[in-house]
Amino acid sequence: MESKVTTRGSFERVVEVEVPEEELVPHFDEVYRRYRKGVRLEGFRKGKVPLDLIKKLYGDVIRSEAIDDVVQSVFKEVRQKEDLHPVAPAKLENVQYDEEKGLQFKAVVEVVPEINLTSYKDLAIERELYQVAEDDVDEAIDDMRDRLSVMEPVDGEALENYFVVADFQQVDSTGVPLLGRKFEDRLIQLTSDGTTGELSKQLLGSKAGETRRVVLEVGESDNESSEEFYQVLVKEVKVKKLPERDDEFAKDTGKFETLEALRQDLRTKLTNQAVTTAKRYGRQLLIDELLKRNALELPESMISNYLDAVVEEAKKESRLTTDEETFRSQYRASAVRNIKWELFKEKLIELEAVSFSEADKDVFITKYATEHGVDEKTVRKSLRKKGAMRRFEDDIREQKVLDLLESHAKVKDSKVTKKEIERRRQQIAV
Repeated sequence: MESKVTTRGSFERVVEVEVPEEELVPHFDEVYRRYRKGVRLEGFRKGKVPLDLIKKLYGDVIRSEAIDDVVQSVFKEVRQKEDLHPVAPAKLENVQYDEEKGLQFKAVVEVVPEINLTSYKDLAIERELYQVAEDDVDEAIDDMRDRLSVMEPVDGEALENYFVVADFQQVDSTGVPLLGRKFEDRLIQLTSDGTTGELSKQLLGSKAGETRRVVLEVGESDNESSEEFYQVLVKEVKVKKLPERDDEFAKDTGKFETLEALRQDLRTKLTNQAVTTAKRYGRQLLIDELLKRNALELPESMISNYLDAVVEEAKKESRLTTDEETFRSQYRASAVRNIKWELFKEKLIELEAVSFSEADKDVFITKYATEHGVDEKTVRKSLRKKGAMRRFEDDIREQKVLDLLESHAKVKDSKVTKKEIERRRQQIAV
């Protein structure tokens, strides 16, 4: 077999192939064997007709019908021989075959771009390291208090931030109930903001057993405001009782004897979380800097294929909330970034001989279990699912590559406080 590859443009390769008849025999024999599985002849069991008899009876027909399969099989060998890495199916041209000259064809194929990493050992980034304040500890404690809170009934009026349990019966403007529009035992917190603000305003001061007429604006119809009317029976008024911030509360969490011990534990966890977040954010900055330092063009088909997969995944998960073209446009920049990172990552694995051992896998499993608060046995069991181990090993390789980049990078930590973050948000809002 003879093959010649010429470059056309940045990504296209034109492959010209000539295969003599004798070298086509194994390819045609494979087609004959596949065909034989469905052949029935008197005196033979299905699939057991001798191959020579198949060739004698059906050879010419099979060969003419199977030439496309043979071309694909031959082209696969050429790809390996010429070290081609297509990003899309090849476009076949000028396919010619006869028993004397053999097979000739031309294929045009887009290939993975050549990766030339010129700069990756001196990346410079500045990452933000959040400084945990006592206010953060207070918020964490309040979240815990909220989870341990209880709802207590109230004899008097429903006040701001109280809860009511009520039945809602929608009625028309004259007060006649609408069939099928009754909603029972709805729990509503009376707040002045959010989606229940107007409803809350009309239920403030209500008591258990009281019925109130509520009018709600629900939008516009024919340029006029549209209203809905409800008879609301307040069945219960409740208030959320939070435990006091004291040593007894700390004990109720099941781990600490004093409030200060609980605060110290939360402070440590929040600090560790801030460090982990900064590290994760910094690694994204390293990827961005790597992509900025090393220019790389991508074949359009590579981007298109990636977006096809993203669209299909979004459809399966019911996340496709716009038309496909808009969705593809929104995700294009992300697709380009992800493809480039995958290509650079594979090149770094090759250049730096990045690998991992079973001991590395154990370390990653332990780390994952600790960070997510699960048992290691549970993690290992989940890795037995189809495809899970391959994805896990891919994650390890990526972390190893990022470790490599980070070890050579110039990383500067910039400390940031909650007040600075809030000030930025205010500036953005203005």
